[in-house]
Amino acid sequence: MQQKQNYRNFASRLAGYVSNVKKPRCFVKFLIALFRLIYRIKLDEYIVPTGGFVSFNDFFTRKIKTQCRPLSDAKIISPVDGKIVDYGIIDKEKKIFVKHNFYYLEDLISDNHNLNYNSYIIIYLSPRNYHRVHTPFSCKINTVDYFPGTLFSVRNKTVMKRDNVFCRNERIVINGTSENGNFRLVMVGAMIVGKIKLSFDDEIQTNIKKGSRIHKHYMPEIIIEKGEELGLFELGSTVILLMSDDSLNKVIRAKNSEVKVGEAIV
Repeated sequence: MQQKQNYRNFASRLAGYVSNVKKPRCFVKFLIALFRLIYRIKLDEYIVPTGGFVSFNDFFTRKIKTQCRPLSDAKIISPVDGKIVDYGIIDKEKKIFVKHNFYYLEDLISDNHNLNYNSYIIIYLSPRNYHRVHTPFSCKINTVDYFPGTLFSVRNKTVMKRDNVFCRNERIVINGTSENGNFRLVMVGAMIVGKIKLSFDDEIQTNIKKGSRIHKHYMPEIIIEKGEELGLFELGSTVILLMSDDSLNKVIRAKNSEVKVGEAIV
């Protein structure tokens, strides 16, 4: 089992290495062109550097034109472009249900002293999506935790077949407060995700060889305004948002529907 875990993490680190190769330029351009063709990616909404993208990762983590993602004045906006997998109330046993499987909050965020969360939403980012994560509301970030782990795929087929995928995969958990109450935003790693990185703290990133758990407390708290960037995925994965109130039981979008950064979800 450990050998398979090491293989998945190594494969993801290798993918990350290849995605950052800058030469030969013809190889980089071919890789980007092939990926765009397969996933039907148009660049109209994105910022393309003069001279083009210098690496596949530069292309994959491309920035959006701000005018293409206007921020709704809703209570909670989508933090990412992706598909809404599930949302609702967290039950009395502190479990959330995803594709007929359940996940205990204690396993997901590894904090059995603070499980006072009552609603959740899960959004999956496919390879064709924009891969930067933004704040769903103005907030103060208190702590960040990095949990090393394996890197299973987070596609529907894998999530339904394997137990506890979101809790076994590498992840970064952002803990904070907002006018909507306390929240946790979980960025879940996956197979072939080179790394997860934070925009406000470059010391924390996932999939480091022989990486160990990190808990970081911010004094003073980090203040981030609604819609500002939190971090990014180097390839597709999943975001889970937990709220201390029941607001995410009132999501105005249908399950399995596509959503974009800045659009209203509550």
